[in-house]
Amino acid sequence: MFEFDELEAVLPHEAVAVYGAGSPEINGLYEDTGVQTHGAAIFRHSVLADQLLAREKCGEAMGWLIGVSRRPLYGLRTDALQCPATGWKALKGRGPAPKPAPSVEGFSSSADACLRLAAVWCEEAEAEALVREQKFKQGAEIYKQALGIPVLPAARRAEVHAFRARTFRQLAESKKKVRREPGRSEAGDDDEAAEDDGQEDPLHGLAAEWAIQEAEEALEHDPKCFLASWEGAIAAKHIGWWNKGRMLAKRAMQAVPAGPTHRSQRETASTLFLLMAEEEQEEKVRKVKEIQQSRHKVEPEVDPKELDWAKAVATQLNEALKSEDFKRPHHQIWKMIGPGLVKKDADMLFSEVRQLVWEKWNSIAWQHGYRTSWDAMARRSMCARVVDVANTGHGDEVKALIKEIEAGQSSKTSSSSN
Repeated sequence: MFEFDELEAVLPHEAVAVYGAGSPEINGLYEDTGVQTHGAAIFRHSVLADQLLAREKCGEAMGWLIGVSRRPLYGLRTDALQCPATGWKALKGRGPAPKPAPSVEGFSSSADACLRLAAVWCEEAEAEALVREQKFKQGAEIYKQALGIPVLPAARRAEVHAFRARTFRQLAESKKKVRREPGRSEAGDDDEAAEDDGQEDPLHGLAAEWAIQEAEEALEHDPKCFLASWEGAIAAKHIGWWNKGRMLAKRAMQAVPAGPTHRSQRETASTLFLLMAEEEQEEKVRKVKEIQQSRHKVEPEVDPKELDWAKAVATQLNEALKSEDFKRPHHQIWKMIGPGLVKKDADMLFSEVRQLVWEKWNSIAWQHGYRTSWDAMARRSMCARVVDVANTGHGDEVKALIKEIEAGQSSKTSSSSN
């Protein structure tokens, strides 16, 4: 029987995973270039082509170096033809204590090296630690870095997208409310603090949208990724994307394997689906109430003296237009207005009608302090004052008188057209 671990140890390295270095540009996947120096392969960074890992001569001894040409960052002295995993020291590279030097793992397969690098970045070290410290943006960047690993299975790539969706969802939840701590507001800022209390940070909605986007990308790689569907549904719920949220919750239910073992996951996804349907209905009811309340106008209060004044003026104006010395010339002018009348002549006739009306109304207006004989603004001011009273909740009688005046004028129009 083959011992695969022993076989792996003696096979030449096809790729090397480097992580944990103080100089972050060093971390990543190094692939065999097919070129050898001093009896060992030279490895090149998969993204930064000038970063090399190679066996070099150090004085009279041999060793391994990582860095750019003429600027070694990390190294160690050894006669081994395979790059060692430990013992590296920082040379010109900068490294935060307590691990200034990188961890180096060689693999006979590039796929294995990529999986190891993804596991370290996403789960064992950097990203998870940043998320635990609530450094969600930095954690999302580490997951993005992991997505740049060249060889990843579709399921693993989907999982990394799902981890990134979870990080963005947590970022959205952390930014959901912007609240000032009690006692922290300065003098004179109490009103501003009250206004800011409960106000949502714009990053809340943006981060939730990022989470949904990452979840959808994960599902493109693996339609059965439960974590991606779940995180996307939660993020959609936070920003009220009910249709999108229900679709993702349904996909989460479908992604759970059948059987009693995963029943709790299936029931949780189903509960989320129903909860979003209920919240959507509640939001619709709330919006309908808000629309109804906005349409409900509060009737303005009116001074009883103002109401009596408007009623008296409207009555006088209406009665003035019922006298025979007004109705005869008024009727004769309206008879001249017909469909074939040009605009210039029509304007002249309407001007004569207005003149007849105000000849009867001027005396009334003067009684109430409006000099309407030569002042058009005074005419508009008096009429607007009467109409404003009519539009209150207590001006029904005034409104009826205004309609009677308008009806008398419109009847003249209809009779003249006939």
